[in-house]
Amino acid sequence: LLHILSGYASCALGKSDCLSLRPSRDQKVIDSEQRLVSEMKLLLQLKGFFPFEGLLEIGTIIDVCGVEGIFLEPDKLLSVLKITQAAGNAKKSILSQRDICPGLYGLVKDMALCRELRESIDKAINPNGTIKDTASHRLRSLRRKKTGLRRDLQRKLEDIKGSMGLSSGGEDHLISIRDGRYVIPLRTDMKNRIQGIIHDYSRTQATCFFEPLETIQDNNRLAELRHLETEEELRVLSGLTAMVKDSAHDLLKAQTILGKLDGLYARARFSEVLNGVRPIISQDGSIEIRQAINPILLCMDPEEEPPVPLDILLDRDVNVMIISGPNRGGKTVTLKTLGLLSLMAQAGLHISAAEGSRLPVFKNIIAEIGDDQDIQAGLSTFSAHVNHLKYMIEHADQESLIIIDEPGMGTDPDEGSALAMAILDDLARKGALVVVSTHYNRLKTYGLLEEGVKNACMEFDDTTNRPTFSLRYGIPGTSYALEVAQNQGIGTDLLARAREYLDQDEVRLNRLIDKLNRLKGETEVERSRAEHNRKKYYSAREKILKTLKRLESEKEDVIENKKEEADLVIKEAKEEFKELVNSLKEKKGSSQSFVQKRLHEISEKLVDDLYTVEGKGKQVDERVFRRGQLVRHKGLDLEGRIFSIDNSNSRALVISDNVKISLNTNDLMAVPYEAKPESDKLSGDISCRLAGNSSREINIIGYRVEDALPLIDKIIDRSIIEGDLSLR
Repeated sequence: LLHILSGYASCALGKSDCLSLRPSRDQKVIDSEQRLVSEMKLLLQLKGFFPFEGLLEIGTIIDVCGVEGIFLEPDKLLSVLKITQAAGNAKKSILSQRDICPGLYGLVKDMALCRELRESIDKAINPNGTIKDTASHRLRSLRRKKTGLRRDLQRKLEDIKGSMGLSSGGEDHLISIRDGRYVIPLRTDMKNRIQGIIHDYSRTQATCFFEPLETIQDNNRLAELRHLETEEELRVLSGLTAMVKDSAHDLLKAQTILGKLDGLYARARFSEVLNGVRPIISQDGSIEIRQAINPILLCMDPEEEPPVPLDILLDRDVNVMIISGPNRGGKTVTLKTLGLLSLMAQAGLHISAAEGSRLPVFKNIIAEIGDDQDIQAGLSTFSAHVNHLKYMIEHADQESLIIIDEPGMGTDPDEGSALAMAILDDLARKGALVVVSTHYNRLKTYGLLEEGVKNACMEFDDTTNRPTFSLRYGIPGTSYALEVAQNQGIGTDLLARAREYLDQDEVRLNRLIDKLNRLKGETEVERSRAEHNRKKYYSAREKILKTLKRLESEKEDVIENKKEEADLVIKEAKEEFKELVNSLKEKKGSSQSFVQKRLHEISEKLVDDLYTVEGKGKQVDERVFRRGQLVRHKGLDLEGRIFSIDNSNSRALVISDNVKISLNTNDLMAVPYEAKPESDKLSGDISCRLAGNSSREINIIGYRVEDALPLIDKIIDRSIIEGDLSLR
């Protein structure tokens, strides 16, 4: 797994950090590492991050700096430069995002950037490893002189070639360099035509490389400048080497931090590939890994069928789990997945599981998987197995995870089962979390009968004779050895004979286990359906309660608004009534009939307004009547006012032409009030008196009937408006 992880690092430092990861037993360290991976993953998702490509380990380079008279070559200085540049970039990037990655900020905040060293190397060394002219003023001056002298020397050689008639030649007549000196190629038979020094011959001896006498001095000067240039370059390199030595501590610290950052970068990228999550550290020692997938399987060929996720559940109350089921059904993969995810979590890696998965911090994770037979050591399969079991017994405690593939294997099944059960008893008593796989029916029965032990099985599809790789809890599984053999091509005759050799008790037990599996499957389907209906019921109930609460609130708001509107309407009507009563008392010239008509209009308007406030429209044929209302009988030419109403019997006592008549309210209809003609107005010498302070009393002694009725109508209307329907 660490080898796969290291492939996601961007430099050798990160690869080394990945390969050096080890599980921790310290919960604070585990929490810190997990948080750093989460922060790096978030940083990658939100901003992206620079990979540390090309960074090399500089420990040996720094060691060289302490040797007297040794200087660093340009390529070594470039390695140091890359460390300082990466440190600066990393610190700048993380500081700008310190709010989302406080842990990473704490990692880099004190990292030295060695700015002076970085600027000096960058000023002196080209990316290709050559020394820049800007490395020193003297070096720039020497190189300028060398360039000018070389140009003059080449010009002289060109002139000499021209004087000898060689300038129009091909490549054989180009100016060359031999032993660091500029020369011209001549045919060997022409070497005596000019004075000078022969430095070399061609392979065929037909051409010699000739340094004319006129250029010897210039070549000497050029060699001298070249020597001075080399001395200056060495001086520059020595100075830079001394600076590296002085910054050795900061450089090594920066290198360590950068290796850590690149390792975290690899862990974050690996988490994205796995769809990994940060596990929760369970404080009660329980295991709850949802949708777990072996990370090794996830990193295999993407064209392969994806692995089936598993729920791995174990707690302190039931701390031993026995997994059974078919061969090649996934039992060993389940064991390895549990062990590997536990180790990943404690090594600061995200795990390939669903959010909310929980794991404890184990002091020991001990696994016994595979055949460790060693003929050189004289160990049989069973002997090696027993040695491992002995180690587990000696080291297991409440903070241990024990994983055993096929306990009791390699010997007689009855004796092996008995030994396995005794060991499981001991491990359970010590409080260790134990997960084992088995094909032994006695161990499956042990899981059914013992407290603190549970069975689980890898499912098998009877229709295809193939495992489904799904894990089911609560019941054991059968091995389906003959079915698997048939699927692998074993003949039916052999399989039939094999079935004849089967122990019938074992056959009946396997059939019982299969029946239990089917019944449990049906029960789970029903339970799932019932749970679905329960959730639907509670969801609908919650929705209805919310709706009722909202409607109740809206109703209260509407009632409050209508109350305010009604209060306003009644207040306005009272003001108008008050003005009319004052006019009547003071006899300001308003006629009695006009006042009476106006009172009735206000009364009708008040009723209409109240109907509007209530959200109802007043209809002429409204069947709801009130005392004092003017009505007409539908079948008779009869009109009058309601004196009293009996709603329970749908009867109304109506006064028409001073006669009281009991009528059915279904035969009545409301009619608008019409004032009497002017000729019916009361004479000016008739007066009325409202008794006391109440507007609900009137004295009509001495009035004629036709004169008193309008006054009575008025007091009835006012009583209705003011809410008092009793009349004396």
